[in-house]
This record gives sequence, C-alpha cells and structure tokens, in this order.
Amino acid sequence: MFWLFEFIKDMVFIVKIFVLLAIVSFIINHLGKGPLAIVLIMGFTYFMIFSPYAWFFEGTYVLMMLLMFGLSSVLIDLFFVGGMAGGGEASPMSHGGDLAGRVAAAGRGRQMAQGMTGRFRGR
Repeated sequence: MFWLFEFIKDMVFIVKIFVLLAIVSFIINHLGKGPLAIVLIMGFTYFMIFSPYAWFFEGTYVLMMLLMFGLSSVLIDLFFVGGMAGGGEASPMSHGGDLAGRVAAAGRGRQMAQGMTGRFRGR
C-alpha cells in the first residue's frame, strides 16, 4: 500500500518539473536571458519546489494540457480527416485531359524553339 503513495509523490514531482520547464520556456521566449528573466526563473523554481500552494498551478497545467490535446484532436479531425470526404466536381487532373494538353503544348513549344534556332544558324 505504501508503494502507491510513493508512486503518487513521484508523479507529483514529475508534474512539478514539467510545469517548471513550461514556465522557464515561456520566460526565456518572452524576456530573453537577461537578469530579470534569471530572477523570475529562480523565483518560480523556489515557488514550485518548496511552496505548499504550488498544487494549484500543477492542476491548472494538467487541465490546460488536457484541454489543448482535446482541442487539437478536434481541429485535426475537422481539417485533415473530415476534408478527405470528397464531394464537389472532379478536378481536370483526374481525367488526364489536362496532362495531355500540357504535353502537346510543350511539344509545340519545342518545335517552335528548334525552328527559331534553325533560322539563326541560317538553315
């Protein structure tokens, strides 16, 4: 039974580390690596490791991550999976007519280019 409590303590410590890394990343991205950023990182580190009120930020972080995972999965379903359902009219590429027209135009262009180079050479 005691191993369960130790496991929970370890998981809480791991969540504290993840929250602290998220805060440090946010501070460095928005404030750089100056003296103010270092002071803020030291303050948040002390608060997250030693404060009895850090549980509020840990729970908020976990809820925000779950919300973001849920929101991102909904967006992926809407834009990527749902967009593949089809419908509408078919594109010209699916019939091969567009490809045949481009090949014929390229052939005509090649013949014209050969005729022009022949004129320059005096043929």
